[in-house]
Amino acid sequence: MEAEGIMEQRSSDTTIHDLPDHILQHILSLLFSTKYAVRTCVLSKRWVYLWKDISNILLPQTGFKSRQQFINFVSRFYQVYDRSNIRSLFFCCQVGEDAPQINEWLQGFINPNIQELSVYVGETKEPLVFPEHLFTCATLTKFKVCMKHIFKIPFSIQFESLRTLTLNSIIFPDTSSTQQFFNGCPCLEVLDLYYCNWMNVDSVCICPPMLQKVTIIEGRGKDKPNEATRVSNYCNVMIDGNSLKSFSYRGDLRNDYFLYSSTSVMIASIDIHAPKSWNKNVALFVFKLLHALSNAENLSITPISLSV
Repeated sequence: MEAEGIMEQRSSDTTIHDLPDHILQHILSLLFSTKYAVRTCVLSKRWVYLWKDISNILLPQTGFKSRQQFINFVSRFYQVYDRSNIRSLFFCCQVGEDAPQINEWLQGFINPNIQELSVYVGETKEPLVFPEHLFTCATLTKFKVCMKHIFKIPFSIQFESLRTLTLNSIIFPDTSSTQQFFNGCPCLEVLDLYYCNWMNVDSVCICPPMLQKVTIIEGRGKDKPNEATRVSNYCNVMIDGNSLKSFSYRGDLRNDYFLYSSTSVMIASIDIHAPKSWNKNVALFVFKLLHALSNAENLSITPISLSV
């Protein structure tokens, strides 16, 4: 009787091959890299085409033996995959001399129905060009881009569903288009600005009515400006804090950040990097930030931030 029960239990066990296709495709989309999803095509006849219908595409250069191997894989994948399926895209690589190739991929991978987009390319000699339909995409909720070059902004911008925006190392092109870009994000809730270059922008107002969290980091290594250029080239960045719950700043205050209507902020952090010499402008910037955050329930300030 015991042996019969064991046999009955084994016969009722479910293996991965018993799962429906949509569950298997979801599992494939959670792998670290899409290249591993593609490799499952050798498991059996059923698995040959399963990977072609996954909607979450991850293409990091990490995990490939060489950059050329990565380029070759993406080139083949680009040709055989139905790119209209993509709902989430993570793309990370060194651009090198392949900016035209990568721009072609971005034009093809980013479809009008994409929901989440993350592009990390770091330093590049040529700017990456996103398709214009991205900037009027009604389904995009998360957009993250890391590119140490001018961020090309088209004339028409309307991110009606964008909730989370992360801009890393980009160079804003000019005052007008930068203001137009932020005006086109009316539903933004989370904004991260990491090491952005505002040198071409005089002033900008960031005022999405539902903005709840802002994190700003600037100033690092060789990018740190000297005192003369810091004072003359800073940008006035005004942030509407009407719905803001969390604000964090870490850097050397190379730009003038001003929070207004910020009484709703509950969590705040200020960490100032010490310049070679303090001046009245730096002290004024710190004073204005502290004044705007005076009602925060949880306020973290590094000692050097108070020494100005």
